[in-house]
Amino acid sequence: MAMVIRAAIAVLALAGLWDALYFTFAYYGRVKRMRWVPAILCARDGSNCVTVVQTPYARVFGPPNSLFGVAYYLAVIAWALEPRLAPAWFLGALIAASAASVLLAFYLIYALVARLRTHCPLCYTAHAINIALLAMLIMAARR
Repeated sequence: MAMVIRAAIAVLALAGLWDALYFTFAYYGRVKRMRWVPAILCARDGSNCVTVVQTPYARVFGPPNSLFGVAYYLAVIAWALEPRLAPAWFLGALIAASAASVLLAFYLIYALVARLRTHCPLCYTAHAINIALLAMLIMAARR
């Protein structure tokens, strides 16, 4: 059962990594008009998702939030693939980082809806992934 949970964690973290990389590229102006990608996925110049990364909410702690996400998801993937190589405290640190990202999500969702008055499907997806990862990491710690 523990292996199934770790596999699900790895898959979710991979999805989160893709999302974080997309936002990192968007932040640095590397997302261009991609006609083959549906508009709902925000992969176009001027889309809500690309516009959101140009606001101060995309840099709560200075660097782009997505850079923290890239590091976090890589750490989660590494742990999920080979937890025996991680120090004993590592899972606890992942849970703490995950809980912090979920708490930050409440602020960022508020900022999207109330301050920026926009919607960003990929932002919501990242927050949902982080909530699911927190729950699954806690389940993994209890095993």
